[in-house]
Amino acid sequence: MKQETKDVIEIVTKIVTAASVLIAGIAIPVVLNHNEEKNRQSQLYVQIMSQREQSDSALRERMFNALISSYFGKEVSTDPEKQIMYLDLLTLNFQEFFDAKPLFEDLDKRLKGESRRKLQNISREVADRQVNMLTNPDHKPVELMLCNEQQDDCQTTASFSVKGPQRTYQFNVELLDVGISEVSLRVSPAQGGTRPESFDFKPIEFEVSYYDTPFMNNTRLADGSRFAFTLKNSDPMAKRALLKVVTFPEEFMSLRDRPYFDEILAKVREEKKGIFLNWK
Repeated sequence: MKQETKDVIEIVTKIVTAASVLIAGIAIPVVLNHNEEKNRQSQLYVQIMSQREQSDSALRERMFNALISSYFGKEVSTDPEKQIMYLDLLTLNFQEFFDAKPLFEDLDKRLKGESRRKLQNISREVADRQVNMLTNPDHKPVELMLCNEQQDDCQTTASFSVKGPQRTYQFNVELLDVGISEVSLRVSPAQGGTRPESFDFKPIEFEVSYYDTPFMNNTRLADGSRFAFTLKNSDPMAKRALLKVVTFPEEFMSLRDRPYFDEILAKVREEKKGIFLNWK
């Protein structure tokens, strides 16, 4: 009886072994071919995207060179209306690459009346589009009405906050001067609020004009947080201005930004730490 049981076990073992070898012989090539096909498809996708990106970059380069050359050409440089059109094209197509503010401000000095308002409206539209792209429930723009002398509906100094990865920063902004197309501001750290402790930020003074856009003209803090101002309206006679403060989402990175090496390392460490914790 024991011998018969032993024989049955041997037969079953041989059958299972043979079946395993057969299955392995079929399955392994199938798996290898499947993985090879996936790798081939991935490489093909990367190649197509790379070629597409190169083609797109080459086209944008030719377009940019053509617009800039035409803008400074004799035919356009003496015609403010055509210059306005070319600046509109530049900001529509290259708002994340090219800071056109100096060109806008230079043209603003040579324009008056309706032409100047048209130029300002073009820049406002670009700024509004960028503000909408940066707006989310945690980062909503705030409007501030400031004036040189205290009035019922405006103040000489207002406050705003910037939500960073680890804490919220409180700032004061003071209106220093009001021009036709620009205002001068002083931004300094504020005491109090939800996080009263001080932080390392030296007061800065700068101008904000109708031609500032958030993507190009923003202030970056040590932890990567950013804020920017856009000018909605200025009244030189009344010495008052309406500004919008825009704060940036943590993950924002414009196409012309180059991340700092230590930031890349920190993010890699965080990702590895998260993987290790999930594995445990």
